[in-house]
Amino acid sequence: MKVSECCNLFLSYMADKSPNTVKNYRVDFNQFVKIVGDKNINEITKADIAKFRMALQMQNRKSSTIARKLASINSLFQYLMDLELVSSSPITKSHRPKVSQKIPSALSNEEVKKLIDALDSIQDKAIVVLFLTTGLRSSELLSLKKSNIIIERNGQTFSIDRLIEGEVKEGDIAYIRVVGKGDKEREVPITGKPLEILVQYLKSINEFLDDNEYIFPISYHLLWRKIRNIGKKLAIRLHPHKLRHTAATMALSSGAELRVIQELLGHASPVTTARYAKVGQKQLLKATKALSENIDL
Repeated sequence: MKVSECCNLFLSYMADKSPNTVKNYRVDFNQFVKIVGDKNINEITKADIAKFRMALQMQNRKSSTIARKLASINSLFQYLMDLELVSSSPITKSHRPKVSQKIPSALSNEEVKKLIDALDSIQDKAIVVLFLTTGLRSSELLSLKKSNIIIERNGQTFSIDRLIEGEVKEGDIAYIRVVGKGDKEREVPITGKPLEILVQYLKSINEFLDDNEYIFPISYHLLWRKIRNIGKKLAIRLHPHKLRHTAATMALSSGAELRVIQELLGHASPVTTARYAKVGQKQLLKATKALSENIDL
């Protein structure tokens, strides 16, 4: 089989994954075929992998990007090995670049206050506050629908529509169901002022919104540009991931345990014991409450 045929076979197998995941695989595969050629899959050698990596380096791609693209190709070969179409993967450890573990910068408390005060539209406020109090990824935020949000009040649950048609009451908790990397599903709770801001935004767009439509109908690139432009007004270098990292930093400084933060952000645990640790919703709620209390909304 040709490399392109194998890639299409793998993409069909991955069709039930998130659109963003499938898109990334397709981009990586197309780039691989363009660089090494659409030869027979069994003719792909370690030299081809080295050629692919060198071509990416000449394009000044980051080490993390090259490592991810090589991981995509390796996933393809692992799949083909399971199907017994190839006997081994040509990718070795020596092909993978060393990825520096840089710690992303976070906003200071003063910068967070300036940021909140500078937000003009209710959409901007809802987006930024959700990032800062939940640590959602951009893809997770842009995938949110009303049907993903469940409200708990006095032990009873109902849809977000009741708050949109009524009002937020003290003690109301919204559980936002998101699907993160690796299609791992989790629920992130918000309450208090962040919930009020979210409901205020939903009220402003509700007449145009169905349950299965995205509540933030913008592209990833528009979201990135929106956050970057907000930062420019304040002379702050800003992007969505910096807001996510700020949420993690504030949660940690507020006393939240590392395993709670990992569950909140949807990170894979770095240690085996933490991987099996169950974090209760009360702990997650405590973490998101601590985040909102650190922000003057």
